[in-house]
Amino acid sequence: MARYIKKFGRVGHALGPSEERGFAMWVGYDIVGCSDDLSKFGFIKVDDWSAEKLAGYGVTSFAPVDETMYEKLGIPR
Repeated sequence: MARYIKKFGRVGHALGPSEERGFAMWVGYDIVGCSDDLSKFGFIKVDDWSAEKLAGYGVTSFAPVDETMYEKLGIPR
């Protein structure tokens, strides 16, 4: 198992008539059965990162990922 983070971009609408604002969210994953370089799929391996460095990305927890979620995250098997 290894820890990774991935950035998800979203576009939200403000309360103004045509104003748009974009934002991104970083999500942490504990990926079971994987310790590979997944950077080509948008993941950054963070096993050796400090809590302070992760906090800079807004990541405070990691969702467990098992074999059934690989496809949903775009990770080939």
